[in-house]
This record gives sequence, structure tokens and C-alpha cells, in this order.
Amino acid sequence: MRDDGTGSHDGTGLGDRARLDNATGSDNATGSDGRVAPFWPRRSPLFLQVRTALRGAVQRWRDEHGGNKHWADKHGTDERWADEHGGAKFVIAVSGGPDSLALAAAVAAEKLPAHVVSIDHGLQDGSRAVSEGAIGQVGQWGLSGQVVSVRVVGEPLEAAARHARYQALGDLAGDRPILLAHTGDDQAETLLLGLLRGKASAMGEVSDYQGHTLLRPLLGIRRAHTVGACRELGVAAWNDPHNTDEAFRRVAIRRQVLPLLDQIIGGDATAPLVRAAELLREDDDYLHTLTPKLERATAATEQCTEPATQPATKPSTEPATQQPPALEIAELGPPPLARRAIAKFLQQHGARVSASTLEASIAFIHDWHGQGAVSVGNGLELARQAGKLVLLHSSLGDDSQPSASST
Repeated sequence: MRDDGTGSHDGTGLGDRARLDNATGSDNATGSDGRVAPFWPRRSPLFLQVRTALRGAVQRWRDEHGGNKHWADKHGTDERWADEHGGAKFVIAVSGGPDSLALAAAVAAEKLPAHVVSIDHGLQDGSRAVSEGAIGQVGQWGLSGQVVSVRVVGEPLEAAARHARYQALGDLAGDRPILLAHTGDDQAETLLLGLLRGKASAMGEVSDYQGHTLLRPLLGIRRAHTVGACRELGVAAWNDPHNTDEAFRRVAIRRQVLPLLDQIIGGDATAPLVRAAELLREDDDYLHTLTPKLERATAATEQCTEPATQPATKPSTEPATQQPPALEIAELGPPPLARRAIAKFLQQHGARVSASTLEASIAFIHDWHGQGAVSVGNGLELARQAGKLVLLHSSLGDDSQPSASST
């Protein structure tokens, strides 16, 4: 598993002086005025780079996405959640590895009002102790935190664990952004994995996962920076045994493919891959602006005349029959835009996205000859009905799942 895991008066940016009071905070981490006392060496250049990356990412998020007065007012007045989580306006995912510990330390140093969550997947002996140790460490920096246990169900294991982790983080965070510690090295691995699945993909600094905002401030720096930052801080980070298990494709790419590419080009192959991912993401973000808004494409399915199996939403308690989520085919546009709209639709409803899924979806639109539904993982399938793409619960279970997206 990889290690995923601001100042304004409105409480959304760097320099916010909201007190990070919490049950797990150390007396050595905060002064009598509630400010975080320096816990880092005077000379810590790698940690400074992590802090700078965090500062820039949150500032960009404030300016471009959600750091506006309405958002600040909404969360600034959510007193019960704030009281329970130290006034936090962000949630940080921390595994105990070097990436997420370096990010958490930067959050504390920059006085970002945040609450730390360590997800215990229960996949290894002693995993609960690792999560508790991570919460204890961030508590010494003045951050509140908690361990959340999840049950991982399904295959492939890495994708199932990611889904369970993000679901738990989203349930806790609500509308608050979730900070993840993916670095440029993770970005390069994600790009290569996507290409091998026939779908070039890159993680965005800001992205959406089933309606939750994910913020990845460390994509512009390398794993060496986070490892070095932990060394500067004197922190013993946890090394996940899964990160050396080459049965996982991501680990095999990290330990076999990337070193070979370094050797072939006689230098660092990760840096140009990171740059290519940035360009890909810029192109993708622009194409998304041309994609029909899902609010318009999502069908008003009261008149869905063709028979359906069970809808992909929970059974309604209302007398009327609940209709399944759907997209109006006429609103989806040409294939490059339709793929993006369909991918976003599937992700928002907990389905998995792969190149084969998207191509089958495009065939529903441009090569329709009565073909059957397509499995999209997690017990769901996509079908064409009455001029719509409809998401249904599979009557056959989850026996033919496409490869999951890595983002």
C-alpha cells in the first residue's frame, strides 16, 4: 500500500491562528497561547520544501476552488464537529509512513487547523498499533487524531483497500477537504499503471472522489524529500511491508521498472514522467470544462420505460419507485468528452473505471446493437435503456470486475 496518506482570517488558509486543542496533543507541542512551538531543527531544508509545497497547494485551493467566504462561514460555524476535532477544517490521512508523517508535520508547523485520521485496514498483524503510533506522533506536534478501522472486501486488494480508506475518510470529513500525501514518485507510478491499462491518467492536486474534495499538496516534490524531512525531524517512520511486495503491480513498477528506465536513459526517469503527468492533467482539466455538467446529463428517470433490475442506490422508503442513476446519452457529446463524463459518473456512484469499461460505454452510444450490460465492479453494471446509460445492481454479483482506476 502506498502512503497516502494555510493563513487567512477566514480559517481556510495558511497563517490561521485557530488553536489546535485536542485530547492527543502534547504539552510540549503548544504554548500557553495555543500556538505550535517549533519542533523542527533550525536548519531543515527538506522539511522546509514540504512546508512550502503545502503552503502553495492550499493557497491555490483557496484561490481557485473552495476557500471562499461561503465555505469558511459554513465550516467556521459547524461548532459540534469543530469542538470534537480541535477546530479542524481539513482532514489528513496518515498511515505512519514517511510521506504522510512529513505532511502532518508540515500541517502542524504551518498552523493549518486539521484533524488526523489513520486508517487501520486490518490487513497485517499489528496494524492497529501502527495506526495508534502515528496518532501518538502527530499528537506530539499538537494535532488531534483518531484511528478508524475498516473492512477491506473485494479484489484487487490494493484497489479494495483504497476504496475502503477513501470511503471512511469521506464519511468523517464530510465537506472538508482531505489532505493526502502522494508525492511525485506516486504520480509517476500512477501514470505508468494507467498506460498499462490503456488509460493515461494522472492525479490532480485537487480532485473529487464521490463528492469529497481530495487535496494532494506534495505532488511536486519527491519521496526523497519526505524521507529526508522525517530524518531531519528525528521521526522513525513506519515502512509498510507491502511496499516491498512485488506481487503488487505498483511495487513492481517502483522497484523494477523505474530503476530500469533510469538505467536506460542514464538519469532520473521519474522527473520527466511527473512532468508528463502534469501536462496530461492540464489537458484533462481543460477537457473537463468542455464536458457537459453531470447535473444536465443525469437523467430525470421518471419516464424510464424499459425494465430495469435493482437500482444502484439504496431502496427508497417512499411509496414511489426509486429510479437508478442515469446519464442522458444525448447530452454526453463526442467520445473524448463522453468518456470523461461517464468516468466521473461512475466514480461518484462507487463504480470502478477502466479503459474497457469506458470503451464499452462508448459502444453503447456510437455502436449500439442491443449488447448487454457491462460489469463496472462493486456489484454494479452499466446498461443502455431508453436513451440513457443506467447504473444497476448486477443480478450476477461482482464476478467480472474490470481493472480499477489508480487515482
